[in-house]
Amino acid sequence: MRVVRVVSAAIVIVALTACGGGNEDPAPASASPSVAVERPTSTAELSIASPENGDRVSGDSVRLEIDLQGAEIVDQTSTDLEPDEGHLHVMLDGTLVSMTSGTSQRLSDLTPGEHLLQVEFVANDHAPFDPRVLAAVTFEVTQ
Repeated sequence: MRVVRVVSAAIVIVALTACGGGNEDPAPASASPSVAVERPTSTAELSIASPENGDRVSGDSVRLEIDLQGAEIVDQTSTDLEPDEGHLHVMLDGTLVSMTSGTSQRLSDLTPGEHLLQVEFVANDHAPFDPRVLAAVTFEVTQ
């Protein structure tokens, strides 16, 4: 789990750096102006079937079941963006735990207490659609 967190943190840092996050200094006069990239819109509908919002889970793992309608999950990363193609990013308590083309997976090594589980359907380039296609639930782990 520690490796997943380290890799997840590295991905977030790279993404923020690539997007210019955290840089408050003005651009030098010789730099070209930023051009806003228009994001595709998706008609996909996403929900988390399990765990359900408010569930109490005994043990240290839970089975995540995702329902995606109106779009196709694809394996490849590409800059050729389609509004009905992408993959899933799974976040637990604000930390990216997987990027997947599957709609089912086991989340393990959960600590007791309340957890926020979020899933996002993202475009082939790993960036969000506009508006974002998100689903979220909270659940409690008891042991």
